[in-house]
Amino acid sequence: MKTKLFWVCLVWATVSGLCLTACTKRDSTVPLGEKVCHCGADDALQEIGWLREQVAQLESRRGKERAEVSTCRYDGGKEGFLIARCIDCPDLGSSFYDCAGNVLGLLFGIDGRGFDYYGIDPASVRCVYRNYEVVTLRERLTGKVLELERFVDRATGSSERPVPPAGRQPFWLLFHPDGTVEGGGVNRLTGRYELDEEHNIRIWIQAMTEIYDATGWEERMLEALNEAIVCDFHSDHIRIYYHYTNTYMEFRTAAKERP
Repeated sequence: MKTKLFWVCLVWATVSGLCLTACTKRDSTVPLGEKVCHCGADDALQEIGWLREQVAQLESRRGKERAEVSTCRYDGGKEGFLIARCIDCPDLGSSFYDCAGNVLGLLFGIDGRGFDYYGIDPASVRCVYRNYEVVTLRERLTGKVLELERFVDRATGSSERPVPPAGRQPFWLLFHPDGTVEGGGVNRLTGRYELDEEHNIRIWIQAMTEIYDATGWEERMLEALNEAIVCDFHSDHIRIYYHYTNTYMEFRTAAKERP
């Protein structure tokens, strides 16, 4: 039991540490394209030779591994850099460099140390480069028609695929950037939603027409949407959890747009 607890704590510490150094933490990120004054340079990413070479290597891996460079301060004011060559690989952590390009250690990861060990001020960590585009949760949710694939209850192990009435299109939703949502299948649906960066989602939606759905699937979808609590994104589908975190609806991007 103690061994299991140790590994749980280790994984949690690793993930927490990577989150602290990630570029997606907006309040600690320098806008891309802005000159970074650090380590005595007015434009550190261009003027510091070893760092420029590192960035060139990371750029060559664009589309393969997501990587980031952050500035930091340690030992009461010294300046340095953190380079995470694969932020999706939590075991690797971030390499810690001084201004001259000497490796001072590994931050987090399986074999790395924490901020305290190196005297790094967490509040000083600012992301200055990434080789990938940051896509907000709202951008991932909006602009594409989502077709309802199934209802899942992980507590009971059930998975149900809704079947629309004969001659009707699949049940679908379309979230807009302005906070409105529309949908259809039997009736025309309309409403609004709220989504935050913690994946919490609230949806208020109702039918605008009065066509009876004898299958009951549309009513069930509306009830679930109005009880939505969390939105979870995956490479090929989106899950909207409702009522409690064992139940969710799975949506997939439609092959074609709705009229």
